[in-house]
Amino acid sequence: MTKQDNTAGELSKLIEKVRNTGAYCHFNEAVMQSAKLLENSLSSFITNIDEDLTSNDLLNQTKEIIVMSENPLHTFHVLHKIRKYDDATFIHSLNVAILCNLYGQWTNMPQEECDVLTLAGLLHDVGKMKIPEEIIKKPGSLTEEEFNEVKNHPRRGYLLLESLHIDDRIKKAALQHHERCDGSGYPDGLVSEQIDDFAKIVAIADIYDALTSARVYRGPLCPFAVIDMIEKDNQQKKFDSRFLIPFLTGIVRSFIGCEVLLSDGRKAKILKENTDQFAKPIVQIGQEQIDLQNEKECVIQSLI
Repeated sequence: MTKQDNTAGELSKLIEKVRNTGAYCHFNEAVMQSAKLLENSLSSFITNIDEDLTSNDLLNQTKEIIVMSENPLHTFHVLHKIRKYDDATFIHSLNVAILCNLYGQWTNMPQEECDVLTLAGLLHDVGKMKIPEEIIKKPGSLTEEEFNEVKNHPRRGYLLLESLHIDDRIKKAALQHHERCDGSGYPDGLVSEQIDDFAKIVAIADIYDALTSARVYRGPLCPFAVIDMIEKDNQQKKFDSRFLIPFLTGIVRSFIGCEVLLSDGRKAKILKENTDQFAKPIVQIGQEQIDLQNEKECVIQSLI
């Protein structure tokens, strides 16, 4: 058995230990209940059982999850522990809402604005409810027809929300969360100045959560691998740096003090973010502080 096999075994035991704690079980149960509430509320609206969406109930349920933890950082850590299974649309939407709420806290956003942003995250993927489940959960490559069906969900989401008495930024987030500042997004290929600010924030939270979540065709990716992918994407200016930098700063700062496994098998503790390269923070190994920017072949492989 190799050293890396031993390390992977230790990591698996640590993760299972966390999943067996009362705090994790309580948080996980609350997430599942909220996801069910979201599913039922949206399903009722879409099938015209209710005349309007009970957005306040959805918002309050989401905020209850956030405040049940000791602090926002604890919420963030526990959120990363529920990546074992494939995330349904509703779990993903709840995760994006939590990330949007944390972003609001990280940037000292006024509470009313933070609530709107949280709801924008919660409702951004509502259009996916109109896509057949076999397409959403298909493990293989989508056909061109299936991909076009998926790409139409932002417009469908906007049409579902259009008549509701909710903030227009929530509706725009549903429509524009797959748009990119360089014009490479969909459904309309908008450029930066044409995209709503809240839609830009939701877009960042959306892609971060999608990549760090399990999927039917792959396991969850390490947050720092995802940060690296987002940073590389942004070399083409796909995201608005006014929102991306505070988001990535908040993410990395949330992991300060956490132990990680490096790609060379060493264990390290995160000490500080690197604003030039968020995926390569300053870490501590034993008594030595190491700037991972200077370790070209070494990356953070996983959280411990």
